[in-house]
Amino acid sequence: MSSKQRSQLIDALRATAVLAMMIYHFAWDLGFFNIVDPVVVNSGMWKLFAVSIGSSFLFLSGISFWLAAANGINLKKFLYRLAILLGAALLVTVGTYKANPDTFVFFGILHLLALCTLLGLLIYRLPAFVLLFLGLAIIIGKPYLMSVDFQPKYLAWTGLFPGPTGSADFYGFFPWSSAYIFGLGVAKFIIGVRPESIWDTSLFMKPYKRGILQLSFFWIGRNSLLVYLIHQPILMAMIFGYLHYS
Repeated sequence: MSSKQRSQLIDALRATAVLAMMIYHFAWDLGFFNIVDPVVVNSGMWKLFAVSIGSSFLFLSGISFWLAAANGINLKKFLYRLAILLGAALLVTVGTYKANPDTFVFFGILHLLALCTLLGLLIYRLPAFVLLFLGLAIIIGKPYLMSVDFQPKYLAWTGLFPGPTGSADFYGFFPWSSAYIFGLGVAKFIIGVRPESIWDTSLFMKPYKRGILQLSFFWIGRNSLLVYLIHQPILMAMIFGYLHYS
């Protein structure tokens, strides 16, 4: 999908999800530094807020996969994007391990996105109703598949271990991949086999306004992976600096 064909709505939704994620991570960081009660930001409405953010990212990624793949997979671009995701996921794992080996991120949202990208390559040609059924089956099937046999961390990525993983950020294949598959199925159902038809509605492809706020907002949506990687170190550095120098 070229820059001229980029969906303004998808960028706007992705930017909104990124900003929501930054709000949640700021609250989580306040709990990490014991400025607020850590239990509060890891339960109740805050927990629901986090779940909705993660689900929206995965759902939008599923939609984006179909927009890029509907007219055929560009293998070079596909492998490039996959390499970027894998590299970013590895960076998160190494960084969090150095910060705290006890809670390092061994299978976070970027790891899942990389796996779902591979999965998307295998299933994107399936009918939309099959994709939607598959997403539902992953959610419904999880309780029946959970087992202590998945306790080792090299199997914990499945999401089928019934106990805690100890990771600060964990997105197991069950049930989180369902959001990605739902996005793929919904996009295929609504858009059909002509992704360019999505630009025909009034919600898409309006020229970006040139105000600094509008440009910054859509820049975030177009560069969500970069923002994801840098925002948390910046937030934590700001809080640490405030505590250290105030």
